[in-house]
Amino acid sequence: MNFIINQKIKEKERFFSDKYIKNFSDSKKISIVAVTHLIESSIAYIKTLDKYFLLEFIIPKPNSINKDFINFYPKEKMLSLTREKLNYLDTFLKNLTKITKENKLILIDIGGYFSFIANDIKKVFGDKFIGIIEDTENGYQKYKSRGDFDFPIITVARSPLKNNEDHLVGQSVVFSTEALLREQGIFLNNKKVGVIGFGKIGNGILSSLKDKGCDISVYDKNSTTLITAYSKGYKILNKNKIVKGSDLIFCATGNLAFKGDDFRYLKNGAFIVSVTSSDDELDTRWLEKNYTKEKIASHITKYDHNGHHFYLLNKGNAINFIHGGGAGDFIQLVQKEIIDGVIYMATNKLENKIQETPDAIREKISNLWLKHFL
Repeated sequence: MNFIINQKIKEKERFFSDKYIKNFSDSKKISIVAVTHLIESSIAYIKTLDKYFLLEFIIPKPNSINKDFINFYPKEKMLSLTREKLNYLDTFLKNLTKITKENKLILIDIGGYFSFIANDIKKVFGDKFIGIIEDTENGYQKYKSRGDFDFPIITVARSPLKNNEDHLVGQSVVFSTEALLREQGIFLNNKKVGVIGFGKIGNGILSSLKDKGCDISVYDKNSTTLITAYSKGYKILNKNKIVKGSDLIFCATGNLAFKGDDFRYLKNGAFIVSVTSSDDELDTRWLEKNYTKEKIASHITKYDHNGHHFYLLNKGNAINFIHGGGAGDFIQLVQKEIIDGVIYMATNKLENKIQETPDAIREKISNLWLKHFL
């Protein structure tokens, strides 16, 4: 094992293991099933969940598995379940029959994996099922769109602790994109670049592009957000103009930036980059039916239909995972908020709605992070 990586893991575990979690005497009475990325930055987080709670299973996100770090994770607890498979309740329930009868159950989600079956899980487990903690904005949107739930949901997607992480993710997206394009002799200078989605990650992308000599345009479906982009000096265009005129497009909506015929209007030879899972950002099923594809490099796929062609980077999945994710120690802030959110959910009677952790927990985490990492 790499000595430096092990030292970093231990340091992060020490950060997670504060008095708040150590003083929670009933932690082993909480069973956890967690959707997770199998990357370096999640190792200490999963180890902490396993140490203090009863980590029953982890569900690796298939598009963010780094094989270099897979041995750091408990293989015996891995469930190979895609989001599509989890839409069928029986598939998931078969794996939950061994959960200790006395234990309560909390699900930790990334991207709304449980959104379609959550109320059914509640019907089966009753009071044993406490609730769900969701990490991402696209997951938050999925739960929100599903309507009412019979249990509480905590979201950290819009937590102020996540702002730093998302900004750095945006920068790492540009880094990975530039690295792949440079391998093909392509430089960002003087390229027309479109950014669809002006959220926190979109902001990070734009700040990183500023000094690249690009002609940058921004689109967001929210008019107020577009005004904010304009006030910061960015050129705003409608989506159709960005699609037709850009050499490179960053998709940062988490909510299908490209649907169906959108692909037909792409500039010939354009490159498309996503910041999240392909099924959240791109209508890949339509694409597979209507275009032929050809792998032209390790992370670049060419799509063609009667001479109209464009390129998809990393199969439309989050490009920054190619180079490790790129949020540094800041990702520990949100991971700690999720860990503490488990305790908060287990020790408080929460309303059956989507909510956030209290400011007091976030302030505690911020103070702890400053003492630990600075």
